[in-house]
Amino acid sequence: MAHRGRITTFASFSLGNTRSVAINTILGFSWDQQRGRAENLATRYPFAQDALGFFRQLISFQETMFEGLPVQPEHVPVEKDGPFPLRELFGEQHHDLLLSKFPEFLDLVQKIAPSALAEAAGALRSVPAERWEALLDAYWFQDTGQPDSPDEAGAIDFFPKAFLQPYAAGLANRVRGDGNEAGIDWKVAEGIGVCPMCGAKAQVSVLRPESHGASRTLLCSLCATEWRFKRVRCVSCGEEEFDRLLYHSTDQFPHVRLNLCETCHTYIKEVDLTKETQAVPVVDEIATIPLDIVAVERGYHKLELNLIGM
Repeated sequence: MAHRGRITTFASFSLGNTRSVAINTILGFSWDQQRGRAENLATRYPFAQDALGFFRQLISFQETMFEGLPVQPEHVPVEKDGPFPLRELFGEQHHDLLLSKFPEFLDLVQKIAPSALAEAAGALRSVPAERWEALLDAYWFQDTGQPDSPDEAGAIDFFPKAFLQPYAAGLANRVRGDGNEAGIDWKVAEGIGVCPMCGAKAQVSVLRPESHGASRTLLCSLCATEWRFKRVRCVSCGEEEFDRLLYHSTDQFPHVRLNLCETCHTYIKEVDLTKETQAVPVVDEIATIPLDIVAVERGYHKLELNLIGM
């Protein structure tokens, strides 16, 4: 969800086949790869240590929760139909599997999160389970309404996003597992800025090496599907006029840049794997906090807040 004029909601810290990448865990990289990259970047960028520490604890919970589910996504019957195949899979069976884990997740957030987010977790902990179910449903179907403030948006989005990510990624991998890729027209998806699998927004843009340069892909913020996207096109509004699409990079982060749209004033970060092959896009996106500061100071709003609410 886009926000203008601020970098964070609740989080407050110190400063191959590019059509559809197979997901073994979440966001295209193993849990160990994500943790290792976060540790490496925390050493490289001391201002990001708190943010990356919070991220590491969150994904450790995600890994434990996912591996502890009594029924894994590969055992769930799949009906591959409709524009966003994953949306129709979140039925009663999924509620039963996941809701029992939600209190544990809220307890963890209360312990490790910044104060405002911890307080929100405490408030959610006290409401009936029916409210949790409604919250998860709303996010899954991308029907979170129009919140009155950025803080409210953060309250709506953080909890279901962080909680549902690993399960959504597993389901997406299951849908793609037979090679039919859910009947999605990936050529059409190259011009669409939302995930063709689940309808969520892109978290980060990625440049991947190809024989004649680099291809651009987008990485889904929820189910980890990665799909090819046009090189010169705004992910938010579809603007393709070259002089309306700006880029900002710094010597501090030579492999990460801001993609800025002058038409809708939205930005997304882009991680260039041709410049740093060891980058893990979702982790590098979190670590490059100064780029968010630059974008917000220039009046742009972020397409999608990352896992830790920044």
